[in-house]
Amino acid sequence: MSKNIEHSVFTHKKRYYHLKGYSTIFLALALTGCSFVEDRSNQPVEIIDVSDGTRSGTMRNSKQQSETIQYTVRSGDTLGSIAKNMLGNAQRYLEIAKLNNIEPQAPIYVGQQLQLPSKGLILVKPKTTQQIATKPDKSAESKAQPSEMDSLLSQQRYYDAIEYARAQEDLSDNNELQERLIIATQNQVRLFRQEGLTGEAEELLQLLIDDGRLSESSQQILYSNLAALNVEQDLVEARQLADRQEFDDSYDILLSAWQVSGTELESNALFTGTRNKVSEHYHQNALQLYRNQELDEALIYWDKILAINPSDDLALVYKDRVKSLQAKLDSL
Repeated sequence: MSKNIEHSVFTHKKRYYHLKGYSTIFLALALTGCSFVEDRSNQPVEIIDVSDGTRSGTMRNSKQQSETIQYTVRSGDTLGSIAKNMLGNAQRYLEIAKLNNIEPQAPIYVGQQLQLPSKGLILVKPKTTQQIATKPDKSAESKAQPSEMDSLLSQQRYYDAIEYARAQEDLSDNNELQERLIIATQNQVRLFRQEGLTGEAEELLQLLIDDGRLSESSQQILYSNLAALNVEQDLVEARQLADRQEFDDSYDILLSAWQVSGTELESNALFTGTRNKVSEHYHQNALQLYRNQELDEALIYWDKILAINPSDDLALVYKDRVKSLQAKLDSL
């Protein structure tokens, strides 16, 4: 009897998932049916509400955040070299890729921010020939500085690490110390942001920029972080404007942010969520104009959407339809 019941339950589940699979396929076919090839006289597709869409890869719980530190990619870096130099083992590049939700063979770019596991962090880099030649008399005390910084970073005492680095007289000449100072600063900024202390994060970055002892490359990293912080503050305002249905003002901020940061914003849930809300509103306006055969005006809205999301499928489909219709009208 028990086996018959289990068989019946299994059969019902199998039928359910079988039907669910067909439903998924049907939905996919329905959505792709508005593509670029078939009869364009069909009724326009309905807008799918994606205003709540976010990228799950950007959401990390507090435990994960406490077990990682932030690293900014530099010229010549690969996942393997970062793993070797920062974690002591090139094979740990797979950990870095998994932690950042990227493919192990995916390219990385200068200025990209990666999360590194704090477990096993050594932060020891071999000295270059040039460093050895220019500093042949480096004292044991000076060599101990990175070790002290490494200890503070491993304990996630980022603010103490910043204060320690700034107190060293040779900061301007010590590239390793500057690298650790940048790592400590980025992680302290991250903590400030988590606590909603954006002003403190901005003050810290500006303080180090004004210090005058950091190299040009270190200053550029800090400027980049400050610019990203300002963009995030603007995105908060953009979201508030969108919530008040002030879509044009919100769009202007989104466009400015996109022009500054580009595809980096695809991993920012605040940006993508606000963009989806504004885009849906613009789609509605464009479709109304499209139905009234006001094609040029409809194109303006779809072009605006594509300016902040070049891969927006719905805008691409309807823009193609409008061009096809205009070509037919011109040929009459």
